[in-house]
Amino acid sequence: MADPSIVRDAAAEDQSLGFEDADALARAVGTLAPDLQAAVRATYLDGLTVPEASALLGIPTGTIKTRVKRAKAQLEGALR
Repeated sequence: MADPSIVRDAAAEDQSLGFEDADALARAVGTLAPDLQAAVRATYLDGLTVPEASALLGIPTGTIKTRVKRAKAQLEGALR
């Protein structure tokens, strides 16, 4: 499970998100399946490129892209 404080801190750096929004995002990321969390953490929180995340996680680049897309869809639904 993603550490909510790490997600909240990273989201709060984005000036468009207020603290409450960042906290909601942190909670929502925490509800994702571990494989989706790992893809989000690597690409958004750690700032890795898709190829770098692929190498780090030992999975194909297409899988990283798919997991990030699925995570975004789940997060959009959870944050509405």
